[in-house]
Amino acid sequence: MRRGVLSTGSLVLAVVLLLAVNILAATVLGGWRLDMTENRLYTLSAGSRAVVEKLEEPITLNLFFSREALRDVPQIQAYAARVQALLKEYAERSHGKLQLKVIDPEPFSDAEDRAVQFGVRGLPLGGAGGETAYFGLAATNTTDGEEVIPFLSPGSEDTLEYDLTRLIYKLNTSRRPMVAVMSSLPVNGSMMPMQQQQTPAWAVIEQLRELFEVRVLSSFDKKIPDDADLLVLIHPKDLSAATQFAIDQYLLRRGRALVLLDPYSDVEPPQRDPIMPTMTLPKAGSDLGPLLSAWGIEIRPGVIGDREAARLVSFREDAPPQEYLVWLDLKSSRFDRKDIVTARLSQMYMNTVGALAKLPDSKIEFTPLISSSKQAMLVGTDGLDKPDPGSLLRDFKPGDEHFVMAARVQGTLTTAFPDGPPEGAEVPSEVLKQSALPANLIVVADADFIYDRFWAQVNEFRGSRMVEPFADNGAFFINAVDNLTGSGDLIGVRSQGTYARPFTVVQAMNRAAQEEFRAAEQRLQSELQQTEQKLAELQARRGEQAGPLISAEQQREIERFQTERVRLRRELREVQHKLRQEIDRLETQLKFINIGLIPLLIGFAAALVALTRGRRRPAGDRHVTG
Repeated sequence: MRRGVLSTGSLVLAVVLLLAVNILAATVLGGWRLDMTENRLYTLSAGSRAVVEKLEEPITLNLFFSREALRDVPQIQAYAARVQALLKEYAERSHGKLQLKVIDPEPFSDAEDRAVQFGVRGLPLGGAGGETAYFGLAATNTTDGEEVIPFLSPGSEDTLEYDLTRLIYKLNTSRRPMVAVMSSLPVNGSMMPMQQQQTPAWAVIEQLRELFEVRVLSSFDKKIPDDADLLVLIHPKDLSAATQFAIDQYLLRRGRALVLLDPYSDVEPPQRDPIMPTMTLPKAGSDLGPLLSAWGIEIRPGVIGDREAARLVSFREDAPPQEYLVWLDLKSSRFDRKDIVTARLSQMYMNTVGALAKLPDSKIEFTPLISSSKQAMLVGTDGLDKPDPGSLLRDFKPGDEHFVMAARVQGTLTTAFPDGPPEGAEVPSEVLKQSALPANLIVVADADFIYDRFWAQVNEFRGSRMVEPFADNGAFFINAVDNLTGSGDLIGVRSQGTYARPFTVVQAMNRAAQEEFRAAEQRLQSELQQTEQKLAELQARRGEQAGPLISAEQQREIERFQTERVRLRRELREVQHKLRQEIDRLETQLKFINIGLIPLLIGFAAALVALTRGRRRPAGDRHVTG
């Protein structure tokens, strides 16, 4: 009865406070809002505000949401409320340049036809009429530009702001970014002399061409195109000083690059020894000469062996699978969840990956994007051409250190050529000594991860190549290029986190109590089994001897078991009771904070604003009644 009275009282208090605060806030604070979520989910970041404020032409945001059809899907309903609130925030910040239209595409309506025409994905509802529901965004500008998010998945809520800002940014940008690619690997395809046939470009390069203008450079080029928005270096080996100088000056001028280095490339074919053609030369890694140290970073000797991420492999048919420490299966815990490039990744396969590190005296900002576990060590590259998983496992000694496989490098760079251009270099009109603007690089200590067989199944179908990814390697590469070709404002938009906030303290308490409950239950079951075994032994002994049906010893054993069972059941009830009490206490505190304290604080702030306004009102505006 007492709990029912308290619940009714809490409900009445909540209704009264809610009405009072809403009335006071509406009359006094007008459109003023306060975002008190932990990750500020309803507040635009500085990068998003800058993109919206720089809009040059009107943009219409058409949000297609089947409100009635999805009314029984609470997760989507809650997420839709957040999406609408965030889109309204964009519109309010745009000074009239963004117009939001929320459209309910009812079945067989013109609105549904528009959603389908835009490419918004329909969700089959499974009814007899074959109806579908929609939850997607289609944006248009005045020059027939169009960008679509086919389905606003709650699973992508942590990157919602970035997705929306990117969509708006692309509609406000007229040309496709130009990406210059330089590689010592045949990423653009190559000619096979024996078959007289051209091999296709790597799948990531083909995907890149769908989104950007791609210009493939030679590793002998002495100039990077001035109009390149981004430079992508893939295993750049044996570059001349003149080419290194061209890269140096481009980065000091433009400040954007995606650099894929590799201490040991599995994809690179072995080189024949010119003196002994039957022998192959040891593979050498790519390190860019003096450029890395000028950027304030280094690539450490060796490759990473990680016991937690090691893949099970077998190099002989008669051998059982073993953990191969340098072939890694990286799960979501290894990725930076705050950086937009890695926030959505769930799995990547990477082989013979190097380790990046920031130099001790460097002033750049070094942010790891992909890291190893602490069960890792650096392994020498000698012998990797003849894999021996067992030997690596026998010599494994983890260093209790997270090794960095990929990192974002930001800040002011200095030239790697302080003494001037090297011989044979193409000298620009102005030779820079340091960055003209803050640099933003993504450096990865592996290049093989974008090779087709490491992340996708590629098949030919009716003259077209079908790419079926089984890992996020390609997504990481495209994400990085997409992010680095955006404006500085777009790069600043980071993953925000989720709107769903579980009661982690309550969950932890519940887990602890459940563990205690299970332990007590297991103890009871164990003692029950022991007692039944004892009874069976007594029964067997009684069968061998004449005597009463139940001996005194058996009777005492049964009574002891019954007493112990009652005691253990009492303990179990006490555990459950204490669990319920602790959770009730915490829930009461949370209810007070959410229902009472926060509205009271908002009401106090509103009253304070009203009082301040009253004091500032001119004397001539005051009226006396009565």
